[in-house]
Amino acid sequence: MPSVTIMSIADVELVQAGIGREGSMAVKQFPLDTGVPGIQLEFSWNSYDTGYATPRHRHTFDQYRYALTGDRMIEDGYVKPGECAFYPEGVYYGPQMQTAPTIGLGLQFQGISGLPYLTHVDLRNAVKSLKAEGWSFKEGVASKVGPDGHKINKDSHAACVEYLTGEKIDFPVGRYEKPIVMKPEGHPWIVDRKVAGVEHKKLGFFGGSGIRLTRLEPGAKIPARVEEDAEIRYLIEGSISYGGKTWKGGKTKDEGTYMFVQAGADVGEITAPEGATFFVIELPMLADIAAGKQSATRVSAKQPQPAHA
Repeated sequence: MPSVTIMSIADVELVQAGIGREGSMAVKQFPLDTGVPGIQLEFSWNSYDTGYATPRHRHTFDQYRYALTGDRMIEDGYVKPGECAFYPEGVYYGPQMQTAPTIGLGLQFQGISGLPYLTHVDLRNAVKSLKAEGWSFKEGVASKVGPDGHKINKDSHAACVEYLTGEKIDFPVGRYEKPIVMKPEGHPWIVDRKVAGVEHKKLGFFGGSGIRLTRLEPGAKIPARVEEDAEIRYLIEGSISYGGKTWKGGKTKDEGTYMFVQAGADVGEITAPEGATFFVIELPMLADIAAGKQSATRVSAKQPQPAHA
């Protein structure tokens, strides 16, 4: 049955991360079961220290970054606190060089090309294996001296992906010229037509996913209902009551509430006695992918079977 996950960030382990990048990065990885077999997404709270750096590069997946505190200093995708950026698959961005710390939320997920997304656990294991084979990682670049004595350099993420897949990366054609930075101050609050005391800032929709802010006025209630599409909701301000408990918003490693709603899940009533604001990632793509898989299965079942002798 589709379900709802809700938890305080304080209950999520903080781990050091970074896939061969330069500098220090700490992550709190939230549990996220898409409900669709074979489809993986990763949503996390991320802290980058001064000196964290990445070269100019591109990915085979889509990515959102929302800045909570401090500037995310990325060329072609610079994000200030309260802003969100979309980094599409196949589109170059960077380099990044943090001259001051920054904290934010991030989602990495399969883009519309359909290339499978590889998790950070997969990539960290690849780094260990590559190091055992003589590769070194520095400033976001993987290097090794080849049999002919020439030095081989690759983006560290690309090197890990190629190791895991056994194939050279074939990047999707970028559907945008560069990353898109969403500035909430330029978007009006739009009143929810069905629920009193609730309003939204609809920041953007990109193929199969979208970004919005949702604000509940003090005393507002969102009635219990079945959600048609999956959503990630992160409580950044105020507090809510849900499931008989009070959940607090925030932007630090100890304050904030994560909520993931699977497509088709029964969501209980949400109340905000003192008001609340969510950062929301809409994921109708998950129901679309599930429908596509079901359709393919039905078509396959209808195919004529070979006659037996």
